[in-house]
Amino acid sequence: MSLNVTPVRGKGDRETFVKLPYTVYADDPHYVYPLLTSLREFLDEAKNPFFRHAETELWLARRDGKVVGRIAACVDRYHIEHHDEQTGFFGFFEALDDAEAAAALLSAAREWLRGKGMETMRGPLNFTTNHDAPGLLIDGEPSPPVFGMAYNPPYYPAFFDDFGLVKTKDLWAWQVRAEKMDIPDRIQKNIASIRETGSFKVRPIDMDNFERDVDIIRALYNACWSRNWGFIPMDREEFLFAAKDFKKLVNPRFLLIAEKDSEPVGFCMTVPDFNIALKSCRGRLFPFGWLKFMRDRKKVNYARTLLLGVLPEARHKGVDVMMVFGTFKAGFKAGIAAGECSWMLEDNDAMNRIMAGIGAKVYKTYRVYDLALT
Repeated sequence: MSLNVTPVRGKGDRETFVKLPYTVYADDPHYVYPLLTSLREFLDEAKNPFFRHAETELWLARRDGKVVGRIAACVDRYHIEHHDEQTGFFGFFEALDDAEAAAALLSAAREWLRGKGMETMRGPLNFTTNHDAPGLLIDGEPSPPVFGMAYNPPYYPAFFDDFGLVKTKDLWAWQVRAEKMDIPDRIQKNIASIRETGSFKVRPIDMDNFERDVDIIRALYNACWSRNWGFIPMDREEFLFAAKDFKKLVNPRFLLIAEKDSEPVGFCMTVPDFNIALKSCRGRLFPFGWLKFMRDRKKVNYARTLLLGVLPEARHKGVDVMMVFGTFKAGFKAGIAAGECSWMLEDNDAMNRIMAGIGAKVYKTYRVYDLALT
């Protein structure tokens, strides 16, 4: 049987690339299909400002004319400049249980990145750590992924291991349930003391000045994470592109900004788990998916804290705990029965201690791999 891996060319190939999960996952009870319109827009070089500083290539694998897999590769100038390393990325990997096809797809990405002068291939990332669904799910209880997190068949890790990819970092998803959340007395007293002294204040995002507060959050994001593994700075256009749908969908009480003397020093961003409402849509809002989404949106009782950062000079003073506690408290009052903090670096000891201290548990692990190209 013949196997071919070819670059995506033209609208037909691109649509096949976007829709391949329907073949791979079919009726998998846990998979949540991404919105096709959003994915098409994200991959559109004319619409997504990410492509102003990144070069990408997409491929499809065909066996006897049938599409059996896909992959993408990316070289991001911002990453190279910030980390001073020649690392490129691979992602959007999906394949049937076909080891030969998987190896051929990974080879296509490897050779393209090598041709661009990269010394390391890292992934799976779609396209970078700034984007949704990072890493490969390698451990965790069977369940649908939360909004923005990855899900994959259990046979993927073997593909990566056999190709020679090795672990570079694990990302943890912490889960906490309302009935199990436990704020130790000493932490509650610390939070109360901070509030009484007025040294720090936490406020929700101002929806009437949404773009202003998004600019504040972007500045904090770039400052708080600048030394973190995998961090890539985001420019204003890219950050606004990523945030444009939040105004319509989020609860402002879940988007918090911490201030000291009226100056922003940290933020916490939490979103309801819209995957609960999107699951029945199967990637399509029209013609009837929108009605299903609005119906099932009332069932959303789970949330994800996806970003929490504090400036270095304000750390270890309790402001991070204030935001975590405030977020979960607001969520539980709004009918959120459980929440997830993801993703967290496995070696982010400070935040991992906070999560363990409030009764959370690591319930899913995602792995990012490297492959040396030299």
